[in-house]
Amino acid sequence: MTLRRLPRAFSPLLLTLLTTQFGTSHAAERDGVRDEIARQDLALIQDQLAQIQRIVDRLESRVGEFDPDTTRVFLDVPRLRHDLEAVAEGIDDVLAPPRLPPRQPAPLAGDYLRELR
Repeated sequence: MTLRRLPRAFSPLLLTLLTTQFGTSHAAERDGVRDEIARQDLALIQDQLAQIQRIVDRLESRVGEFDPDTTRVFLDVPRLRHDLEAVAEGIDDVLAPPRLPPRQPAPLAGDYLRELR
């Protein structure tokens, strides 16, 4: 049966139903792909942060070599390290959110018999 044989009143309804069904599954699939791409991007940022932290370690080892009489600006390594750790922890929280603690079930009464009066 083609759409030409259907009454005109059914065509918009059929079109709406088909669009809703395929649109919903496509949107869910698209969101899943977006989530996976976002997870990959965040994992890439984590790798880059690890590289930056190694560079900060090298910089920290050379901070003592600077002459305070000739150098006006010093790298604040502890503050930089703190900020990098905060960003890394934020990404970790997004990639692996903490699990909720198990719910405590409500106590059961246990007495299901009742006397008739």
